Amino acid sequence: MLPSAQFYENLSQLYTHNEIRMLLKWIVESKGKKESEAFYGHILAQLQSGKPIQYILGETIFYGLKFKLNPSVLIPRPETEELVDLIISENKNRQISILDIGTGSGCIAVSLQKKLPLSKVFGLDVDKNAIDLATQNALLNAVEIDFIIADVLNLQSRNFPKYDVIVSNPPYIADAEKQEMSPQVLDYEPHLALFVADENPLIFYDAISNFALTNLSPQGKLYFEINQKLAQATQKMLNSKGFSATVIKDINGNDRIISAQLRG
Repeated sequence: MLPSAQFYENLSQLYTHNEIRMLLKWIVESKGKKESEAFYGHILAQLQSGKPIQYILGETIFYGLKFKLNPSVLIPRPETEELVDLIISENKNRQISILDIGTGSGCIAVSLQKKLPLSKVFGLDVDKNAIDLATQNALLNAVEIDFIIADVLNLQSRNFPKYDVIVSNPPYIADAEKQEMSPQVLDYEPHLALFVADENPLIFYDAISNFALTNLSPQGKLYFEINQKLAQATQKMLNSKGFSATVIKDINGNDRIISAQLRG
């Protein structure tokens, strides 16, 4: 039986009362109430260490869909759901090709393929472990996606077709911002997917937008999740390349998304 009182007592330094209630709800929905006391004790010990519940349970919900998770990929965030929602709202009932660069768990690619069934979605990542997990998540959600192992910083344009939509949530947190991150993120989530060097924080946006110059179809659109502190710099860089870039705020009022289209 789920020892609720122990969770509230032992996690009160790490989580609010409401957060603990949500954790308990999540555990019950995932595992049920009939597990052994030792099983729940093991979960509690991991939560006390700061390990995110998504990694403990090996799953999460994103855009209403279930995804398997492991520490080789980032935990999907609500802000990324807003990015997905924007793409879906602007491309309903269209038969388009979509490339998700840095697909990770496949949450963006799978959600887009599920909600835009006329489209053909491709997912790209440098990490084979991420591609393996994304493939499992495509199967779990009954969609077909072509996954590609490739390094975004070394993409050869001639090896790829043109896409109607290119989307990416690349690493965008500068190393200097690490001190602002919670231990739960720093200690458990993959730094390769989070951080970029202070001296070149837009390295991925630069590479992806250069790729889009040759591999985005006429009237195609480029969508990015961005670092709110670098929104204007990212927009300026895209505009300088010949894009018309628009910054979009998330539900919390932070500059979080850029959509861009080639001018002319």
